[in-house]
Amino acid sequence: MKERRYNLSVKRFLAWVIAIAVAVSILTVPQTESYAAGGKIKTIAVTNLPAKQLTLKKGKSFTLKTKVTATGKISKKVAYKSSNKKVATVNAKGKITAKKKGTATITVYSKADKKKTCKIKVTVGTPVTKVKLNKTKANLNVGKSLTLKTTLSPKKPSNKGIIWKSSNTKVATVTSKGVVKAKKAGTVTITATAKDGSGKKAACKITVKKAAVTPVVPEVPVVIRNVSIVNKAVIQVTLNKAKILQTSDFAVSSKVYGYGNFVRKCVIDHLETTNNITYKLYLDKQDIFHNGDIVQVSVPTLNSTKELTYRTKPTEITIRSEVRRKKGTVVGTSSLDTSGVYDPDVQGYAVYTVSNLPTGLSYKVVDDADQSGYLQFYGTLKETGIWETKVDVVDEFGNKIHYIKVWKVYDERAVIAQDITKYGCLSFPAPNKPNGTYTVKYGAQISPIGGNGSYKYEVVSKADCLDLVMSTTGVQYCSIDTDQAGEYTMKIKISDSRDAAVFTYCTVTFIIKPGVLLQITATDLDGNKIKYTGIDTYLCRLKSQWKDNSYSEISYAREVGEIEDGMAIYSYVPEGVYDISIEDERGGTGVYASDYYVSAAATNEVTFALPVYQQTVVSDNTDFADLSQMGEWKDENGVVQGKGGYLYLAVGNYTLTGTAEKDGVTYQATLKISVTNTTRANMVTAHVVAQ
Repeated sequence: MKERRYNLSVKRFLAWVIAIAVAVSILTVPQTESYAAGGKIKTIAVTNLPAKQLTLKKGKSFTLKTKVTATGKISKKVAYKSSNKKVATVNAKGKITAKKKGTATITVYSKADKKKTCKIKVTVGTPVTKVKLNKTKANLNVGKSLTLKTTLSPKKPSNKGIIWKSSNTKVATVTSKGVVKAKKAGTVTITATAKDGSGKKAACKITVKKAAVTPVVPEVPVVIRNVSIVNKAVIQVTLNKAKILQTSDFAVSSKVYGYGNFVRKCVIDHLETTNNITYKLYLDKQDIFHNGDIVQVSVPTLNSTKELTYRTKPTEITIRSEVRRKKGTVVGTSSLDTSGVYDPDVQGYAVYTVSNLPTGLSYKVVDDADQSGYLQFYGTLKETGIWETKVDVVDEFGNKIHYIKVWKVYDERAVIAQDITKYGCLSFPAPNKPNGTYTVKYGAQISPIGGNGSYKYEVVSKADCLDLVMSTTGVQYCSIDTDQAGEYTMKIKISDSRDAAVFTYCTVTFIIKPGVLLQITATDLDGNKIKYTGIDTYLCRLKSQWKDNSYSEISYAREVGEIEDGMAIYSYVPEGVYDISIEDERGGTGVYASDYYVSAAATNEVTFALPVYQQTVVSDNTDFADLSQMGEWKDENGVVQGKGGYLYLAVGNYTLTGTAEKDGVTYQATLKISVTNTTRANMVTAHVVAQ
């Protein structure tokens, strides 16, 4: 009995000792979450998501798996927190539950160091259910590329992102856009994984092979093969092979002297090409070439340059002028006496040949700064009469000028009158009429000088179609009215009104040739006929090439589309050779037909395609819908680009403005147009507002 009591006492004593020990350990041992000496949390990561994103359907759950990296002895426990519990909740074990559509951020943070976190963006919506690749197997040569494309199910998931991965980047790499680049021979698996955490993925097995070795052929560099000047504002550049170039790739310069530098830089307005081999460069209106300019065209990126000299076809023209001087007049002593100077419009050095000077006059060639020189006539007029001094000028480019200076020397004892020859052709009042008429009223003015200055006129002989007519100012004219080709003359006696013994004779001759119909049509590059623009934008110029001065007066300019929209220009001219052009009066490019022969035995129809495209302009304002009433369309530099409802524009970008008035209200119109070689607006809308 005593022994049993003893054992019970021992047990009670031991239990008391153990209880005290446990209490002491609780008071003295630190908690596991507290930092140990040198312990530190480095990173927190979620290991079961491909990216820090997760898409869940409403009501679905997903449990995060985390990995904590630390140094030293420290707790690796984590806690979770949701930024929007109405959208998604998270429990202490990292289980995320989707509540309703929307987004929330789940933050995983260290209990030991709350500054260390990992944030997951959760979207409650539509997750990816399937990922499919356009290829599951493929072969590639080393150095080649392949683009893999994905198809997702459903078609519109909440997150369409894809993560691409190569199983062996030494064999092949893959970009974030699915572009696979073969590196070396071998096999590799490219995996496309949905970024939304759905776990859906697809793979493509790629076999990379060594590329076949081909002989290395030295690449022929792209260079300028040829350069030619189409006209004063257009250059044609031909490459040795195709190369896509922009306007900014070209550089054009010019100079006047061979020993000078190319300091004049030309602005290229735009270019045209159909094959990337032959390019046409259209210069800005301020940078056109002149005869004799040395032109340099280069493409700096190709390190290629060509030079050439712009040479226009040598011209040959005849110019006449008249001088009336009294006998005894001294010529060439005054700088104001223009009769004593002839300064031709030639290039460089010039050679002069002079014949048939009036009695008492001589001449000399005076050199000037541009070395072409000019003629100076000097002396005293000593004899009455009419002299036709002929000056033949040839410059170093072969241009020829036949200058005829008519000297009419008179005094009180002599009446002087020069014979007159007029040229013309029959023309029809309208195309295809059976009969033509040629009418020149007061076509040849009779201008005697000398005597007392007052004269009597007597017709000695004349053709039936000619008449002598006096104007209201007392000037005598010889007029013609005929519908037949031929040569018609009138001989007139002109006497001094005070002394009948002082007189002379004057013969007027009309040479009329049959008229040949010439039809000129202008279109844009799409074949649309140029309509009436309302301003002198495009002018058709016609100039004869007769060398004998017979028809030198056949030279005129006429606006394209002036009479009727798209109508051809009709002109009746004598059979012969002409230069025809349609030019942009704003200084831009034009089109030309040199040495065109107008034949009476052929249909003479010329069509020009201008380097522009037609734009039909409409209004967005019903109060001012008729844009044919709109005034001039001007660009940002104030240059007029057209008028009314039709514009003809070269390739480029335009911002145009115009104004017009209707019923006392001023309207302001703004128009933005982009014209290219391949796409152009056939109809554009102007924004029109009342001011």
